[in-house]
Amino acid sequence: MDKRRQIGVGIVGAGNMGTHYARILKEESNIRIVGVADIIEERVKDLAKEVGTTAFTDFKELIRDDKVDAVFVTTPDHLHKEPVILAAEAGKHIWIEKPFATTIEDANEMMGAIQKAQKAGAKVTVQFMTRWFPSYVAFYNIIKWGYAGEPLSVDFSINDRIDVPLTMWGKKDESWAKNTTVADFLMCYQIDLIRWMTGKEAKNVYALSRYKILKSTPDYYKALLFFDSGFDAYFESNWILAKSKPLLSEHFFNLVCSKATMQYVHPNTTFATYSIGGGEVFFEEGSSIDVLIEIQEKLREEGILSRIILESEKEWFYHRWRIKDKSYSLWIPASGITHHVKHHCGDQIKDFINSIIEDRNPFITAEDGYQATKVVCAIKESAERKEMIIID
Repeated sequence: MDKRRQIGVGIVGAGNMGTHYARILKEESNIRIVGVADIIEERVKDLAKEVGTTAFTDFKELIRDDKVDAVFVTTPDHLHKEPVILAAEAGKHIWIEKPFATTIEDANEMMGAIQKAQKAGAKVTVQFMTRWFPSYVAFYNIIKWGYAGEPLSVDFSINDRIDVPLTMWGKKDESWAKNTTVADFLMCYQIDLIRWMTGKEAKNVYALSRYKILKSTPDYYKALLFFDSGFDAYFESNWILAKSKPLLSEHFFNLVCSKATMQYVHPNTTFATYSIGGGEVFFEEGSSIDVLIEIQEKLREEGILSRIILESEKEWFYHRWRIKDKSYSLWIPASGITHHVKHHCGDQIKDFINSIIEDRNPFITAEDGYQATKVVCAIKESAERKEMIIID
């Protein structure tokens, strides 16, 4: 592609995410927003006016426009298949808002069309921006560089406040949430991050869910996943947190490796921890300060700032015995410090744009989205059938 030419973008879906991307893309010098499409005429006209483009009420018309090079599919979770397949058949580059799909049948149809488009040069990505979170980037690199040893198990929770399914996208009886689940909406992030960090694939899952508050869709899922090489995971996601919580969405992460333990918590998850948060890596006893400095410098080269915590020996008294220990850890703050993540253009939108300009694969591929969907569908099936599911 001529690097001097602007990439023509069409956005399908003028809701929260479509609006978010339109505002970002409007500021990109090598992007021209050809149009936005949505079945709600007033909404799409308002967004088109805001970003200076054309409003469409028929997404098919927008996708078929010759001026559109790339399509951003930002429709509700269960409505990705038709615009993705149409965009793929039209030979467009495609950005798919997570989740990739909500059924394995949709996912298979989408992948069939996408693979044909990819052979003709189309670039396709799925939104998993959490791969650019500074703490998760740090964890990934520390594992890759060999400082953490072998990943053994993870406990990972991503939760939302109840206003996400109830009011963010319309009234309760109109909500998109009844056509999706919190497993589709949030657990796909967990699956993608663990696949990326560990390089392992889930093989079996046992899960449960409950319908007590929302009724039309599960309140939460809890899933025990068994990956290859003896790695195990416990995932939990709910979207019924009290609306009075200060943060809309929160992460709690605890990855145990043979030589280190990695933890992450969002800042602002409670008022008691309002200014605290980020990632911490606790290394095994006897770790060298020189090694911590070495890791810190490597992270700095990746645009991640960290602080070394090396406390002197302390004594802890437990009944009749004493425990002596030290702290050997790195802290990657989530607030009060500015990171400049460097990997893959610094964020997913820039990586996707550059993959088109440079004619290369985007960092996150359609296959990554498909694999996450496959595991999420197994989680939902296990919860429904109340039995262990083998992930084929």
